[in-house]
Amino acid sequence: MSDVVAEDRQVPGMMMHSGNRDAAGRETVGSGRARLARRANRRAAFKAALPAMPLLVFLACFLLLPLLFIFHTAISDREIADNLPRTVEALGGWDGQGEAPTQAYAVFAGEVREAEQRGTLRALGRRVGYQLDRGMSVLQKAARVARSENTADAGAVKQALIDADPAYGGPGLWTIVRDHANPYSTFYLRWAAGFETKIDKDGLASREVGYDFRQFYLRTIFISLVVTALTLVVGYPLAFVISTSRGWIGGLMLFCILLPFWTSLLVRTMSWIVVLQTNGVLNGVLSSIGAVSEPATWLYTRTATILVMFQIQLPFTVLPMLGVMQAIPPSHVRAARSLGAGPIRAHFNVFFPQAIPGMAAGGLLTFVLCLGFYLTPALVGGASDQMISFFIARFTNEELNWGLASALSTLLVVGAGICAMPFARLISRHSSERK
Repeated sequence: MSDVVAEDRQVPGMMMHSGNRDAAGRETVGSGRARLARRANRRAAFKAALPAMPLLVFLACFLLLPLLFIFHTAISDREIADNLPRTVEALGGWDGQGEAPTQAYAVFAGEVREAEQRGTLRALGRRVGYQLDRGMSVLQKAARVARSENTADAGAVKQALIDADPAYGGPGLWTIVRDHANPYSTFYLRWAAGFETKIDKDGLASREVGYDFRQFYLRTIFISLVVTALTLVVGYPLAFVISTSRGWIGGLMLFCILLPFWTSLLVRTMSWIVVLQTNGVLNGVLSSIGAVSEPATWLYTRTATILVMFQIQLPFTVLPMLGVMQAIPPSHVRAARSLGAGPIRAHFNVFFPQAIPGMAAGGLLTFVLCLGFYLTPALVGGASDQMISFFIARFTNEELNWGLASALSTLLVVGAGICAMPFARLISRHSSERK
């Protein structure tokens, strides 16, 4: 009897354990199926993305990597750290006031001599000259002293350097050397942003007149905004007429807009020189109708720059607007008219709000492209009409200051990205609403 009672007591426990095992088994099977489903979804997403892989590789190789290289060059500042490491160490306890420690002069002369032997003295002098008045000359005088003096006698080296150039007696040069122990710095970015970076031998702000990069950026933004506004004002009615036209008229107008793409940018710009020059087509027409008594000056002015950029950028503004306008159902405007709205009110209350994303896309495209214009202002604009790309090319090809050119490019790209973000959000929100 006791055995039977014991067995009865064990049965509920056994049933409970078997139920737990069944639940655990079901959870294991469910989690396994979920993993398989996630794995299948990942494989499907990967297969769907395969056609875009060439584009992604292209963007990585020719957009992302160049941008990373430009940013790296903008913050790279290795000349002082690579050529004067022991001098930087000798200046570690210096407070930046008055003359540097005597031992630092001897170490500096020895490292300048080594830099001359390696062939890096010119690069070092050019870098110091970016921040110190007559920096290249100061370093060349140090090289002559290093060749003629015994660097073991620190006092004699110090006096010889101060006699060679007064800059060695002030804190300016030594402050620059001490503050650039790291091979990376924000010097070029601060210079490109218009901050005061050049000092004299006493460590005070230099009186030399340098480049006003802030003015160049403001000029670039102003010209780009004017061109963008003109293309929107002229392009909107043009895109509207094309989108609502039936028959050959709309096709002819679209053909005229696309026709400039058949010729290169250089040819189009040079043709404007023929039109705008003193004895050009425009002055000839104005003189023949008696509008001017003598030829007007059109070429090499801001008016010419804006006019030519407007003609070049007009298709880039019209085409995005045209794509959006053609997707707007005509029944919307007809419904507004049937409810008593006039043609103007129906257009601006019904059609215009739906066309705003196209205007944003076209305006954004034109504005960003205008920020990087180089050839057109250089050919038809004057000295006061050159945009920031002109100076990027100048520092890259003529002055060989790649750090500053990269910093200017970095700020231009960042500024364009900041300007593009609100327009991109507007376009993205409109696209999601249409879906």
